[in-house]
Amino acid sequence: MNNYLAAEARNHRVCGGLYRLYHVGIFVLPLSFALIYLSLFVNYIDAFYGTVGFTIANPMLNDDRAVLFVAGLTIIFVISVIKLVEYKSEFLYKYRWLIGMTVALLAVAFKISGSSLGMWSIMLPENADTPFWGIPRSLRSDEFSVGTLFQLSQSHNGYAPISEILRGDLTDVRMVYGAACWSVITLFRPVLWGYLLFGFEFGLAFAWFAKLCLMVLVSFDCAFLIIKSKPLSFLFSCLLCFSPLIQWWGTGEVILYGQALVLLLDRALFTQKRNIRIIALAAIAWLCGCYIMLMYPAWMVPFFFIFALMGVFRTTEYCQTLKSNNQHSVLAWSLIDTFVLVSCLLISAGLIFLSFFQSSEAMTSVMNTVYPGARFETGGSGLPELFSYAISLFYAFDSPLVSNECEIATILCFFPLGTLASLLCFIKRRDWQLFLLTALQLFFLAFAFIGFPSFLSRMTLMYNVPVLRLLFPIGYLELLLFLISVEKAKESQGNNSSIGYLSIILIIGLILSSAFQIFILLSAKYLVARMLYLLMFILFCLFSCLSFRSYILGKKCTGLFVAFAICFGVIPGLCINPVQIGAAPITDTNLEALVNQFVEESDYSDKWVVDGSWTVANLCAAYGAPVINSTNAYPDLARWNSIDENNENECAYNRYAHVIANVFAPSTSFNSTQDDLFTVNLTEDDLRQLYVKYVMSSRDLTEFSSDKLQIRQLGSANGFVLYELTY
Repeated sequence: MNNYLAAEARNHRVCGGLYRLYHVGIFVLPLSFALIYLSLFVNYIDAFYGTVGFTIANPMLNDDRAVLFVAGLTIIFVISVIKLVEYKSEFLYKYRWLIGMTVALLAVAFKISGSSLGMWSIMLPENADTPFWGIPRSLRSDEFSVGTLFQLSQSHNGYAPISEILRGDLTDVRMVYGAACWSVITLFRPVLWGYLLFGFEFGLAFAWFAKLCLMVLVSFDCAFLIIKSKPLSFLFSCLLCFSPLIQWWGTGEVILYGQALVLLLDRALFTQKRNIRIIALAAIAWLCGCYIMLMYPAWMVPFFFIFALMGVFRTTEYCQTLKSNNQHSVLAWSLIDTFVLVSCLLISAGLIFLSFFQSSEAMTSVMNTVYPGARFETGGSGLPELFSYAISLFYAFDSPLVSNECEIATILCFFPLGTLASLLCFIKRRDWQLFLLTALQLFFLAFAFIGFPSFLSRMTLMYNVPVLRLLFPIGYLELLLFLISVEKAKESQGNNSSIGYLSIILIIGLILSSAFQIFILLSAKYLVARMLYLLMFILFCLFSCLSFRSYILGKKCTGLFVAFAICFGVIPGLCINPVQIGAAPITDTNLEALVNQFVEESDYSDKWVVDGSWTVANLCAAYGAPVINSTNAYPDLARWNSIDENNENECAYNRYAHVIANVFAPSTSFNSTQDDLFTVNLTEDDLRQLYVKYVMSSRDLTEFSSDKLQIRQLGSANGFVLYELTY
């Protein structure tokens, strides 16, 4: 008997040792992926700054052993977070909002943002400064050369709703420019509040990291309402918020406001306190205004369908609760609640109407432009990018040849596995919530791959949605459906469920999907390090199969999903945008000192032109100079018509456009070289007619002096010379 017990003990120790070895082996997979990924990225950083001749600001990345340092730091960080979550999961869940807001406050306090304004260190001579981590992205020119500069420009006129700086004319910045200003519309743009309350640099950090922290928290809570699993909801939140799509676009407000609406509706319905319900209803009305003021229907329309459906689910569950024996657990709906909701919605609607009325002239001008003008889409062009969801992980250090990263970046969503698995769940279990989400996904896919007749596009509002913009809502739904299916597969284990074989189908589907991703990778010949990517893909595929299999079989997988979220979500996401501390590349330049010297000496009637560069034109406008060729978010038709005989070139400048101005040309001409850019050649008479007093140029303009025109050099900075024109 003793020998038998001893043998059993030995077998138990051996099995326990093998399981621990297996457990460690699983964690090696995502860590190996992260280490290879970061080593490639660190080498990419070094090569990038070596090409432009800069020294990296972060001393840790200047050392030859930078890869080893980053690798060690990564291992310590990942293991520490895994252990922290495993042992303190309930504490972290209970205080998640406090922790998230603390992280956001620290990021704002240290002026940390993801802005690519470090590109100005490359674009301006004698202006070397680099981010703390990563590289600025030239592709994000709309951010560092337009949007961020407009916010800085507003700080020079007290954040007025009408600017005399942008376009060098009276310009409504409330609606079209989306700039921070003291106006009713800013009530519905909380991302901009940081600029008004804390100034430009802190406001920039607020717009980036406060938004990101809120997005992670809201995504987790919203997913938990639908998926009913904390580990899967955490995975959903990280894979979504740090996805290549959201990080390359530098956006996310549409899911922030939409998911927050779902959460507030849930809070308003499932509460026992009247005052909580009233606050939630008022917040719902405000968030409806925030959603409308996004002013980007290409994402607003499809996500409206998604979040409206989620709202229907919560309302249906509330009604079922009222009819059940558990009706005392919630507060019954009353006439007071209806009055509060309707009143708050009317107030929001009134404020939105006032905002549109105040900016009606600018909005009318935009609607009558050649570009962007009115849009009408019917779909049907296909969306093959959905099938290559994993390749966009590598765009942080490798670029596609066929398009820019923003256009084809996706979410790591396991397409089409979620749609197929959810259809199977419905067939066997008749889960109507899952069916409706799947039906909506099929609706989007039909529009993308088949197309709609014109009348159906108009009826469903899908005419506002270019097919490529569906990558976001389809990826969002696909990830949600996949994780719901994983949870359903776990529930089906051991209870003789009619979908007991769903777990097998999911694992087989993951293997097939992974094989297809590898095939796409090997077919993409433009990728540089394809063999390393192949190894990383294999690590990703193995870990995906093993972690989801363990979860479905009822194993404790909190640590596995934390590793999944960090190594395949957070780390690749943080390598896309730089970690920029402060805004020195634009706020601490010699050019700023030069421009400010003469802006302070003149009023807005003295116009400026920047010769040959629309980006530097926007930079001078950011310093407070009224530059007529700063980006025209809506056209200044009166100005351009005044120098365009018979308005024969109006189609060239009647658009949202960056403006390249060439001064002292022999004749006036307009030339539209792309949808959002036109070049104007200005003669001496044009400059006189447009009241131009200052010209910034990299050329020597004194040769154009004459008896009728005196050109005086005022100073130079960062490769540009400022000239004063006296007529």
